[in-house]
Amino acid sequence: MNTNVQLDFQKSLNFIKKKEYKNALETLLNLKKKNSRNPNVLFYLGLIYAETNNIEKSIFFYEQLLKDQPNSLNALYNLAGVKQFLGEIKPAKEIYLKLKELDKDSVKPFYGLFTLDPEYLSEKDYEIIKDIREKKMPSLYDFGVINFLLSKKEKKKKNIINEFELLKSFHTSVFDSKYQYNMSARFYYNQIINNNYDKIKFINNYENTSKSDFMPIFIVGLPRSGSTLIESILKSSKENIKSLGECNIINASVLEQIGPKIYNKDFNIKNFQFEIDQDEFKKRALFRYSQINIDDNPNITFIDKSLENIFNVEIIINSFPNAKFLYTYRNFYDSVFSIYQSMLPELAWTNSIKDILDYMDSSMKAMNYFKKKYSQNILEINLEEFSQSAEQFTKKIYDFCNLTWNNKSLEFYKRKDLFTKTLSFSQVRSPVKSYNSDKYKDYHYLINDYKKSYDWLK
Repeated sequence: MNTNVQLDFQKSLNFIKKKEYKNALETLLNLKKKNSRNPNVLFYLGLIYAETNNIEKSIFFYEQLLKDQPNSLNALYNLAGVKQFLGEIKPAKEIYLKLKELDKDSVKPFYGLFTLDPEYLSEKDYEIIKDIREKKMPSLYDFGVINFLLSKKEKKKKNIINEFELLKSFHTSVFDSKYQYNMSARFYYNQIINNNYDKIKFINNYENTSKSDFMPIFIVGLPRSGSTLIESILKSSKENIKSLGECNIINASVLEQIGPKIYNKDFNIKNFQFEIDQDEFKKRALFRYSQINIDDNPNITFIDKSLENIFNVEIIINSFPNAKFLYTYRNFYDSVFSIYQSMLPELAWTNSIKDILDYMDSSMKAMNYFKKKYSQNILEINLEEFSQSAEQFTKKIYDFCNLTWNNKSLEFYKRKDLFTKTLSFSQVRSPVKSYNSDKYKDYHYLINDYKKSYDWLK
């Protein structure tokens, strides 16, 4: 690359780091005009289009890159992920099998195959995984992933003690692999937002920078509580709503303001006031949404499935009064174990059973507070009840969100363009199933000692 091209390419990477995908896309497309076969440009175009849910273009650019560099590991992993989240299991499996041969000392192909279908891992595969752990000196994160996969083998054998020992090691390794970041996130949730969501002071609320018809739908709650199912149903409405997924835009816009205060070495929590400059927040949030919602005619109604917004309800409503919140939840016991047994490395509070219970307790207190204050903006969805009366509940959700219900609203699983970047990608490829109340029954005893600390566990 010449100097100008290098500078433009670096600029695009900086945009991507800040999730300014619209700006990055403009820069990269200009670079592509100068060199249509540049593998770095093709790779990041594939990445941006995947992040903004333009799957057809994402696949096109990854495949263009692979024509010239068929063994590019990064492109193969990303293409496998795109195919996987689109529900194209067979092509994704073929790519992961190829990666097993190309990336022999890595656990990543095995994890990819497992997420497609646990049955894709054979006894021989598990032996190779153990060998990688013992002889290949994996990174701290990969060491955690290995123990995560081995825990699934123990789970299949119903060996709960061994399973949970491996899960404990998995969580510790993955947490420690990004220790400083995770400690900062834990501090924010435990000490800042948990103690201040009902005490936020709004300043500079003079100019209405949001559109009067701006009507975002926020899905909030806990992971593994049916949020992806509800998202898929909403995306199948007549209005063709776009989901921005777990974009974390609200949190980013909040932390942009208070981060320099709370992460300052001289920070004194006793003197802290949670203060939000409302006009600046609206301006920055709208800008960030525009960088992800990059269609030619972006919808004024879209879905934000950043579940942590359960603590940001008041901040959002103060900026966007037409916002709707769908709060998904399930049996508390099932929630704990479903989260603990999942790969959720980006969530610092999933590190232990106690951390999960503390976060659940905080989120329920927050939601109870917001339900009383903003009842007209919030609809609760109990996963067990939903699975028993899906059509009735779907009509209620559509009515609440001002959407047009039709008989195909529950046929989301038939869509070939349904793209879901979560662990539930396979579950939304079939009709709504009855809730399995016995799935985690054998694990319930593991939190009996916590009942005295949380009334809702009783």
